[in-house]
Formats: sequence, C-alpha cells, structure tokens
Amino acid sequence: QGKLSPEGLSSLKAFAAGVNYYLENDDHPLPIEFQILGYEPGPWQVTDSIAIMLYVAWTSNYAFKTELLHAAIIEKVGEDLAKDLFIDYPSGFPAIIPEGENPVPKIGLGYLKTLHYASEFLGFNNGGASNSWVVGPKKSKSGQALFANDPHLNLTVPSIWYEGHLSVPGMNVSGALVAGMPFIIGGANEHVAWGVTNSHHDDADFFLEKLHPDNKDLYLFKGKWEKMKIVKTSIRVKGAETVDYEIKVTRHGPIIDDLNKHKTSYGHAVAMRWAQLDFPKAFRGYWLVNRAKSVKDIEEAAGFAKSGQNWLYADKQGDIGFYFLGGIPKRRNFTGELPVPGWEGKYEWDGYVPNDEQPHLINPKQGFIVNANNKIEPEGYPHIITKYYATPDRFMRIQELLRAKEQFGPEDFETMLDDVLIVMARDWVPLIVTSLQDRQLSNIETSALERLQRWDFCSRKNQIEASIFNVFLNYLPENTFKNRLGQDLYVYYLTGDKNIPFNVLREIIKKGDSPWFDNPDTPEIEVMNDVLAKSFKDSVRYLEKNLGDDIQKWQWGKLHTLTIYHPFGKKSKFLGKFFNLGPFPVDGSIFTVNPTYFKISKGFQAKGGGASFRYIIDFADPQKSKRILPGGISGNFMSPHYDDQMQLWLEGKYRPFVLDRKEVMKDKMCLLKLVPN
Repeated sequence: QGKLSPEGLSSLKAFAAGVNYYLENDDHPLPIEFQILGYEPGPWQVTDSIAIMLYVAWTSNYAFKTELLHAAIIEKVGEDLAKDLFIDYPSGFPAIIPEGENPVPKIGLGYLKTLHYASEFLGFNNGGASNSWVVGPKKSKSGQALFANDPHLNLTVPSIWYEGHLSVPGMNVSGALVAGMPFIIGGANEHVAWGVTNSHHDDADFFLEKLHPDNKDLYLFKGKWEKMKIVKTSIRVKGAETVDYEIKVTRHGPIIDDLNKHKTSYGHAVAMRWAQLDFPKAFRGYWLVNRAKSVKDIEEAAGFAKSGQNWLYADKQGDIGFYFLGGIPKRRNFTGELPVPGWEGKYEWDGYVPNDEQPHLINPKQGFIVNANNKIEPEGYPHIITKYYATPDRFMRIQELLRAKEQFGPEDFETMLDDVLIVMARDWVPLIVTSLQDRQLSNIETSALERLQRWDFCSRKNQIEASIFNVFLNYLPENTFKNRLGQDLYVYYLTGDKNIPFNVLREIIKKGDSPWFDNPDTPEIEVMNDVLAKSFKDSVRYLEKNLGDDIQKWQWGKLHTLTIYHPFGKKSKFLGKFFNLGPFPVDGSIFTVNPTYFKISKGFQAKGGGASFRYIIDFADPQKSKRILPGGISGNFMSPHYDDQMQLWLEGKYRPFVLDRKEVMKDKMCLLKLVPN
C-alpha cells in the first residue's frame, strides 16, 4: 500500500470503508451464493482491490501461456520446424542452455497443464480481445467525434463488469467498473470518452535459475550464490486442513515450479518476472482519466495507468487519440519469446521505455483510429512490444467499413458492432474451391461446395455455409499441426492463444508451401491443397454425422449456441437452471467483429467469450449515446435486472448511456438516500 499514489490509496480506502459499513450495519441477508457456501466474508481490505486489479491483468496476459510452450515445441519437433510455428521466431534456442539436459520443456508441459486447470476452474479461458474505433469531426455526420468500444472477455453471470455512474463535485463519469475497484475502466464523462483494448503485450519473461546442490534456497547469479526471499503463506480450505506453502522469490521474480527431479549436475527452477508488479501507481491513471476534460488529460493519465491494454479516446473539442499503456521492458540480449538462463546476468531487464516513447497517436489525417488487438507499432520501432498480436481479420473489416463511407452516425456504429463477415473466409474459400478441382466428391460434398461458392462470407445463425466454414476452421489446424506436435502439445498450441496458430496458417497458406502440410505418418508427401481438401471433407463428414444428411438442416445456430454460466451453474445442472442464461443460438465466429468465440477442437458452443460490454458515445448529442451488456446489472438471479439486457444484446440493440442528472432521475426505478448519522 505504501507504493500507491495518494489519490489511488484514498479511493481504495473509501471504497473499502463503504463495503465494510454495509457488512457491519445492513440487516439484509448476504447474496444466496454465500448462503449456499456457508461462508461469511471478512472485512474488505485495500489489498483485495489490488489483488483484483492484478488478477484481471493476469487473465488478460498471453505471455504466461506461450513462452514455455515455445520451448516444449522446439524440444519436440526441432528448431527448423518450430520456426514456422512462431512468427518472427528467435533462432538459436538450443545454444541458450549449453550444458547438460535442458529442463525447460519438461517444466513447460507441467506448467501449461496447471495453468489450463486453473483457467477452467476460475472461469477464464482466453486472454481477452476487444474492438474500439473513433472518428473525428470530418468523418462524423454531426461534425463531432463519435466513439465505440466493446471489450471481448469471458461472458459470465454475474458479469465481470458492473455498470456504474459516479457523480461527485469535480467528476461525473459513467461506464463499466470491475467489481471490487472504485474506478470506471471504460466509459465517458461530459468531456471525454475512452475505451480499452487488449494490447497482447508481452510483459512477462521466464528465467531458468540454477540452484545450489545442497541448498535449494540459494541460486546462482554472476558467479555468486544469492539467497531467495521466502514468503510463508497459507490457503484455508473449507472442511479440510489449511494448506501451508512457501513462495520463493529471486531477483527475477517468484519461482513457479521446481525442476530438481531432473537429472542435471545442478538443480534448476523457473522464475517469472512480470512488469505489472512494477507499477503500483496504476490506480492514479484511472483516477485521472475518470476526471479528464481533454485528450491531453487522458494522455497524462495514460502515463500512470500501466497495464496490458490500449486506450482509444476522444473529447468534445473533436480531438481523437490512441495510447499503448503497457510498461515495455528494455530487454538486454534477448527478445522475451523464450526462457533464458538467469545465472549469467547476460539476459536482464534494464528498466522500461519512457512514456514519451510509448506508441501513441492523435488526430491522424485519415480521420479515424481503429484497434482490434492488431499490431500497433510502426516499422522500425526499436522496442519489442509483443509477438502475440491477434489475427488481422477484425481490424481489416473495421477499417474496410470505415473507408466505405464518407461520414458516420451512431446507427452506423451499431451496425458495425454487429458485423459478422469472416475476412478469413473471403480469403480462403477460393483456395478451398481450387483444392477440390479434379477430386472425387460425394453428392453432399458437391452441394456443400456449391453453397460456399455462393456465400456472402457472413456467419449468421441461420446460415448453412457458416456451419461448413467454421467446422472447416476446426479441422484445418488439426490436419496441419497435430500429427507432428502430438495430442498434448497440439491442444496447448491451439487453445493457449488461438491467434498464433491462425496467424501461422495465414502465413504458410500465403506462401503456398510448408513442411507442416505433410503428414509424417503417410508415405506420400502432402501439400497445401491436400490439407485444404481433407479439411473440407472432414467438415462435411462432421456435419453429416451430427446434423444429418439433409444439408438444408445444417444451420450454424444448431451448433453455435451461447450459454452464459454462473460459477455454480457450471458445476451443478440443478443450480444451472436458476443461475445460467441460455442456451441461445448466436451469430458470429472467432474472427468476426461481433465475436462469439468457440474453442477450436472442443466443439462449437460459444465458450470463449464475446462482447462483454458495448457502448457508443455521440459527442454531438449525448442523449443518443448508448450501451448494453450481456445479462444484466444485478447479481441476484431473482432480480428482474439479472437478465433484462440479454435479449437486447442478442439482437444488437442498446439502451441509453445516461450522464445528465435530469435524465437519470427520469430513468430511475429506485432511490436510496444516504443520510448522515
């Protein structure tokens, strides 16, 4: 707490005092979840809010899932083949650990298994994505800036977002809060609007530490043994004994696992360094942006709000801008894509890139700014931000739509946020058609191919073609990567960050040739057209088996349904009847502007997240601003507000984004007065 800014600390203390006043003085029963668990919460602490901020940042991080996987894949298939699986892959990995056995790949699989289990148990399955765009006065019908944002996160009930409106002297701001934090994370006040997109920032690195043969609490650094910091802690478990454990910390960060069981002359352990822990004043950035009156104020706030996010923003003067928020480590002698030895002192972080060198943009000539988790730095940028950017599909489609018209109004942004055209399909369907020339097709395969040739490339729930192509997306990476990687590595490669394998597929399909297209288990040498044709045939076979031999009944919505799970409803079918929302047949796919992510290789239900909060801010007429979230604002399943926004969200509709006090009072359903004493 001592490292927090005064503004951040006072806000968190006031928030904690309010929560604790409710717990100590309110005679209403606690939410039913507490009653089911038989659990009574203790006092809320400032550290609880800090933990929530770090937890949200952790769930949005991609490096945790990727770097040890890289090492394990290199061990499995060799450096030459592995190069194709990672865009801008760093060469020379085998020489990094020159002596004896390299234990990193072994710890990699164990770590990934644990991380996968934790993500399933805690209810987050993807690193998050987002769309945001803003047009300046010249591209707006009203002559004022127009703004849109929709963060893509796991869809849950209660939602990760809590809609809030904070109105006090000097601040009148509304938007989305994370429960447990007293700041609007994305929203608007009377002067500015801003939103967040995941930057896919690589702000975590793994260091292999060499341990003393007789004392595992000592590790080697530049020829000297240093003592680890040891933090003793415990986890209380209901109905069982408390679990006591130690957190060991080196100069590079906490030890994430122990490798002593492997046969090397020295024991090893892997430490992880994470940039987010170096920026305790991030809360000041959110305190400032909630009170901002101009783009300049937002840029000042961005210097503090360090996280793995981008901000897009606009003000009522008509200025628009973009800022990358993450702390960029200055890495010495390495790129951060693979684990490095920590004992040499050769591979270290030398501080962070200054704020004024962070990628940012204001009032570009084209009159608009877009980010859809795509690459942000210009060519020649001297610092490494990430290699884990999203596929370019959503960015390309949004940019295409913004260039298709001279000017836009709020209704145009509504249509764009609901867009479900798959750019990847537009690129790949002609290649599928070519791959099937001169191949024998069954009647149902012929019919399916003819439909693809007439398709508009949109992924609507009533479309048959959407089923064919989306199932094809399931089989294409399987037929390309699985035989060489093996089952376990394939699953981790595909589900850790879906963008990496599909960016690789885009690259090797563009080239038209890759050793990955060849199946090593057959005597023939397969090429790209063989894999495309096989993936198409596999998709038809799947649909025929699961939806029948009448192609007229292959509507996408029969496979692609959305159920928004409550944590209890995910574990209990009985409780799910009360807590869960759905299932609903839904439009969209994994790479559409309106995304409904399914998990490749694990079925087609929309389990990987979607638009968790949509809002459009019109500076010309704030009364036309609007927002929506899937579900409702209440966490009480017996409240009418538990799910009263669900149908609007499914239909791409909105409700008012209200800031004006008079409009708030018109819209109120209940009024709570807090009276001193």
